[in-house]
Amino acid sequence: MNANITAFRPSRTASTPRASEDTVCATLAEQALARLDLELAVIGLDGRVLYANDRAHAGSIRPDDPARLYIGDLWDVDPTTSAALLRSLAGSSNWQAFSLRRRGVGGADDVVPLRGRGFLAETPESPAVQVLLMQDPGRGRQFDEHRQLIQRLNGELANRRRVEQRLVDLLAAQKRLHRELVHRVKNNLTLLNSLVRIGRQRCGAPDAREQFDQLERRILSVAVIHELLDQEQETEFVAGDALLQRVCRELQASLAPPSVAIESDLAPVRLHIRDATPLGLIVNELATNAVKHAFPNGRTGRVMLRLANAPDGAVEMTVADDGIGLLAAPDTPRRGSGSRIVRALAAQLGAALTCTVGTGTLWQLRFRPQEDAARVDDGEHALSHGQAVSSH
Repeated sequence: MNANITAFRPSRTASTPRASEDTVCATLAEQALARLDLELAVIGLDGRVLYANDRAHAGSIRPDDPARLYIGDLWDVDPTTSAALLRSLAGSSNWQAFSLRRRGVGGADDVVPLRGRGFLAETPESPAVQVLLMQDPGRGRQFDEHRQLIQRLNGELANRRRVEQRLVDLLAAQKRLHRELVHRVKNNLTLLNSLVRIGRQRCGAPDAREQFDQLERRILSVAVIHELLDQEQETEFVAGDALLQRVCRELQASLAPPSVAIESDLAPVRLHIRDATPLGLIVNELATNAVKHAFPNGRTGRVMLRLANAPDGAVEMTVADDGIGLLAAPDTPRRGSGSRIVRALAAQLGAALTCTVGTGTLWQLRFRPQEDAARVDDGEHALSHGQAVSSH
């Protein structure tokens, strides 16, 4: 493509057939470029417009001298900026993309996506480097498409943020309700324990009073869990060591005689309430039976409770006493309902439970903490089918 179809024709005489053919071709090319529905111009390095088609001229501000059309007459660009732009384009043989605001009249001044590159033009004097500028409508459409896509993505992002915030608010509300439920359960268990204590005080039969005592301690074991949840503002997890420490302290104060000490060695263990509840009840049953039966006739001794984390992730709990031993006791967990309660609760935990009798009695419980609802359902199913019976 010649930079200026009329100005840069090859220097041949018009009398030759070849020169006539070139003239016709140049005229046809100029007519085609003039009707091109894209803005196209050839610019000299001094900023002078050497050629501009009709589309580039449309609506532009006409200079006083039609022969002196500069790049600033077509696009809104100052001389310093245009000079730097033209030097950059002239020094590149690759297309470079940029945008200029059209200088127009009647509100026709909008931003035009352009691309430009330098090329060597044949002029009557000598070859010269010129700059070819061409409108790039594809880039404009892509920009609009990208802008619309970004707008849609921003809309979706804003909607997702609203949904996410709504979920966060719902979870916070659910947690508040759960905490309120924990607090109410704790208060209800405390009330229930008070009612049991009143019933025990009014009961004159020794056996019935014993049943009231056992019921009170079991309710207390469960109440301690909800009290810890309430104190820590938790809804699902408690510190297992804090739980068992409280159970031991309550048993020492309410049940153990001065000759029997309840000691503990408790490693920090975080337990879900579904694991903590049966574990607290198991410890209550085993420690109660040890205090009541392992030290007859004022015998001195101790009950030792240990809680540890096994290397494989399991939790190990032991309740040991240095009393007379399980087989020698007249009313032992193995023979009574306490043993059945302990074994049913161990099944609910999915735990392995063993009992070793020697100098005293050693109960060992090993389980892997988990949040498997099916395991809880199985344990509750076992309890509901008679593995735990009333204490007699």
